[in-house]
Amino acid sequence: MIWFRLLLAVIVFLIAAGFTTPVEDQQLFISGNSDRINPELSAYVEDIVPGDKRQYTVHVTNPTDGEITGLLYAADAMPALGGGKEFDFTLPDDPDTGSAAWYTTPDRSFTLKAGETQSFTMEMQIPESVKPGQYVSVIGVYDEHQRTRESAGRKVGLQVVLNYKLDQARQPEAVPHAATYMVENGEAYLTVLLVNEGDSLSEPEILVRVKRQDDSSMFLYERHSTVDPIYAGTVAQYRAELSRPLSPGSYIAEVKTLLDESLEQRELLFEVFSEDSQTDWVTTPLENVDQVADSGSLFHEDSFSFRPSYVYGGLLLILIIIVVVLRKRASRKT
Repeated sequence: MIWFRLLLAVIVFLIAAGFTTPVEDQQLFISGNSDRINPELSAYVEDIVPGDKRQYTVHVTNPTDGEITGLLYAADAMPALGGGKEFDFTLPDDPDTGSAAWYTTPDRSFTLKAGETQSFTMEMQIPESVKPGQYVSVIGVYDEHQRTRESAGRKVGLQVVLNYKLDQARQPEAVPHAATYMVENGEAYLTVLLVNEGDSLSEPEILVRVKRQDDSSMFLYERHSTVDPIYAGTVAQYRAELSRPLSPGSYIAEVKTLLDESLEQRELLFEVFSEDSQTDWVTTPLENVDQVADSGSLFHEDSFSFRPSYVYGGLLLILIIIVVVLRKRASRKT
């Protein structure tokens, strides 16, 4: 169920540090069988049948001049927080809330000598009760040797994208739910939380404009951009660096997301307090929310992306998930 997956995503977010973007200086490399790998996504991409058993082979290489001990495991894909078209995924101790739970092969440790490559096979059992949609998991490798390195630099993975009757699945979404403002090291940032309640991956475009609540005639900030992938049933953070910090007061973030021909629009209220204020900033959606499903022209493309926000993110996400669940329950009763 969508609310259950979102709630578990919040729990893992609160544990924090579980989902981080792989870095460039990765020690281990992973690849699949070239005859089955999708060249555009560099992933296993297949249509599935309920009840099927599948096998996926991965080749793990140690390019260094030293021995490396690693852990092979199944992970859930998550929205990237570091930008670009990279993907993120869970750590070995994180709960399996999606199709990662379909793997029947247990986690296994291995040791690679300098320059060595080993091949492994991961088996999967597709549930009989699988519903139409897109299911993305990751065969991950965690470097257990680099104890001094952060978790972000100790994992690398290969995606497995499984599709089942996508024409019958709910359409992907990118619904803005809240905005937060914060200043880090003198730089001002606005973070927008987006929810994909659809059944497949979402790659929307986004328009963000900021204005003071008491003066809606002039926008202080405007940015058009594309958004990194948001997987089905996940919450993503879209973070923009403002040109300068905002003065204290009440502001409105006007957020529009365009996905195919579907346009979502929200006006999100956020507060900016003075530096000497002891009051924590709070962000909430405005009562008068404008939601549109209509055709629209493509936004001008620019570049900025998802990044992590560690301040009050957990509490804000919990609030959003509660709102989503209540709305969906209410819609089912009507």
